[in-house]
Amino acid sequence: MTETFRAEAQYGDWTGEAAADNTLENSIQALLEKRGQKQDGEILVGLNLYIGDNGYSSISGYLVSAKDADEARVLLQSAGVPEVKKVDIELTPAEFLQLFKLFNVTLSWQGMNLIGRDLNTGE
Repeated sequence: MTETFRAEAQYGDWTGEAAADNTLENSIQALLEKRGQKQDGEILVGLNLYIGDNGYSSISGYLVSAKDADEARVLLQSAGVPEVKKVDIELTPAEFLQLFKLFNVTLSWQGMNLIGRDLNTGE
């Protein structure tokens, strides 16, 4: 099965980007290793968090077979459609966010194109 790795919503009212800093002790990688979802020789290269208005949420991790991050990067850059292992991660959204030292999301309303722009906030 092939899927496109991107954030999408039904109407696309808001679009943006996210950034996060890993924790050292309780990282998402360590959790997947502890649960047996990440094996030696696998690198976690992507995450997807989905939250719906009906209370449904899902979290997925994407892993590639590689000995380290550099090898994973080369593999991803050289493959047209890379082979990844997708794993479902059983966590609540709050538990997921606690696995990061910092988690930041920015959203811009339809066509406003604020992402990456300098803004004078008057402060």
